[in-house]
Amino acid sequence: MILSDRRSFAHTKGMRLLTVALLTLLPCLVAFLPAIKGRGPHPDRIKMPPGFEMKLYAQNVQNARSMAMSPGGVLFVGTHEAGRVYAIVDRNGDHVADEVLTIANGLNMPNGVAFRDGSLYVAEVNRILRYDGIETRLRKPPNPVVVSSQFPSDKHHGWKYMAFGPDGMLYIPVGAPCNVCERTDRPYATIMRMRPDGTGLEVFASGVRNTVGFDWHPGTGDLWFTDNGRDWMGARSCG
Repeated sequence: MILSDRRSFAHTKGMRLLTVALLTLLPCLVAFLPAIKGRGPHPDRIKMPPGFEMKLYAQNVQNARSMAMSPGGVLFVGTHEAGRVYAIVDRNGDHVADEVLTIANGLNMPNGVAFRDGSLYVAEVNRILRYDGIETRLRKPPNPVVVSSQFPSDKHHGWKYMAFGPDGMLYIPVGAPCNVCERTDRPYATIMRMRPDGTGLEVFASGVRNTVGFDWHPGTGDLWFTDNGRDWMGARSCG
């Protein structure tokens, strides 16, 4: 199930960071909806900031994690455990989904999705895939191009959120492969970046245990990101 807020589809720069925060929190909100008294989702019972309205956008989108909107209005959704990537189509532009299509299946935690120049980028644990011309091929998706396979295969914090920055580079995190540890054998606990073709892979920021969302300030260009801190406060070693 996907919920939408009224202004997220307007792409206004002034509310961009708030929109990213809402999209990051939506999976958590959806998880709690069944606990609300009464059957079915009740987005009308969630208190929103002034000027915002939440409503049901799409159903039967299991395990939704990250989302990316194409210029043509197709919402692409990555998943964590389901191993699927969805395409949600709103043909008449009324902000209510008309169809949900599965465009990829059996992937290794395809959490992160990003869209650029007609292609959908999908982040698995250890590699980045690209689906070219996907908007016109939703019913018969092309075989993906492997853009990069240079990432660690650790599943602990290995699922990825990713996005294109204002510099045209694709930013991809590599989480710490444990709860509390220091690993120097691979670029763990970092935010990396590379060109859209996979070249020029480099560490952009280090000491980032596990970021699950980031965006750039529309005025300053500064990168803002979340960082999930350690679990079980007091743990002394990693598994």
